[in-house]
Amino acid sequence: MYIEANMEEIERQKFNRELNISWVDENLPKADNAIILKHYFSSLVVYGIVLLFIWFNPFFSKMLAYPLKVTFNYFYLYYMFGAPIIYICFRPKSLWRSHNLEIMRYFHRILTHRPKLKTMSAEEIKNELDFYLPKYYEKQSLILIFIKVFFGTQMLSIAYSNIHSIMSRAAVYNEISVFFSQILSLDLSAIKKFILDYREFIYSQCIIILYTIDVSIFTFGYFTELSIFKNKIRTVETTPAGLFFCLACYAPFFNATNSFLGWNHNDHAAAFSNPNSPVTWIFRICALFFLVIYVSASAALGTKGSNLTNRGTVSRFPYSVVRHPAYITKVMFWFLTTVPLFIVYFDVEWFSWKQYLSKLILTFAAFICLASIYYFRALTEERHLIKDPDYQDYVKKVKYRFIPHVI
Repeated sequence: MYIEANMEEIERQKFNRELNISWVDENLPKADNAIILKHYFSSLVVYGIVLLFIWFNPFFSKMLAYPLKVTFNYFYLYYMFGAPIIYICFRPKSLWRSHNLEIMRYFHRILTHRPKLKTMSAEEIKNELDFYLPKYYEKQSLILIFIKVFFGTQMLSIAYSNIHSIMSRAAVYNEISVFFSQILSLDLSAIKKFILDYREFIYSQCIIILYTIDVSIFTFGYFTELSIFKNKIRTVETTPAGLFFCLACYAPFFNATNSFLGWNHNDHAAAFSNPNSPVTWIFRICALFFLVIYVSASAALGTKGSNLTNRGTVSRFPYSVVRHPAYITKVMFWFLTTVPLFIVYFDVEWFSWKQYLSKLILTFAAFICLASIYYFRALTEERHLIKDPDYQDYVKKVKYRFIPHVI
């Protein structure tokens, strides 16, 4: 038992030394003035480039609302004037492993290099090309800044848009407050009338609120990385397959994925083309159940929520049941809001079996392809995380990826 525990500790130390980009040797001194200045000016350059990218890149410029872009400007100014005071006062050891400084060192290395290709042999040219490839820590830092910008801005934009949408329904929320007073007074007839009158609104708002909670958690995760939140990034996914299967699930790549697959999802699909049908609401209630589990997975991640990064293993519910609860519940939500499209009246005179079967086959073929993307996303994610001894222990405890005792 002692030998096994000792081996596990050796593996953890090896992982920290060789792969963990946030690990800092405790024997290192506090950051001195030289490293503080290097990190500070490197960060000003990197964040400045990011700011220009947000303002002038067509995708981000269109996606982000103007107030959000202005807010990024203010944060840049706050960093410019506030960061030196914080660094000088606290002198964090983490600055010795500055990601932004590593990025600047990489670009300085390749931009100042002057190869003499004309006099080189084929082998020397190959070695020269390898020189331009980022090293492990450089590659991790480059992908890390991409992840924070690409996903962080999207999550923030969605959260902002959803909150604005929720707040714009203030008049209806006044009626909801009346509804809750009726619940307290146990006025069952009034409660029934309210639910029947506003069931479509309640359903749509439940979806918006749940997704807003989800993206808000992830927004916080992308824009913070502090020991106090226990969300320091240990490793970043850098393989082409891992990046592909994750990016395929997000705009603008998700739009291309949908277009290629012919996927056309609608949260408000209704059985028999009737939103008032009991069958419609059976599917919708089941769909909301899975969406609640999906959001509970995000809540379980808490400050660690982000894609393509290892911020430490989470094993509380629903991650105590399966290893990828978010993926399976999201796919199930899509499935349950797609099936009602194909529950129709087969005996109406304009019904065509040819059109029906054609649409059914194409829709579910696209759905299977989309579900497969999430399946391979889970596989590539585990291939990345399994390098961490903590995740290896987690896999031993939670044996199933998606469905307990099945898969």
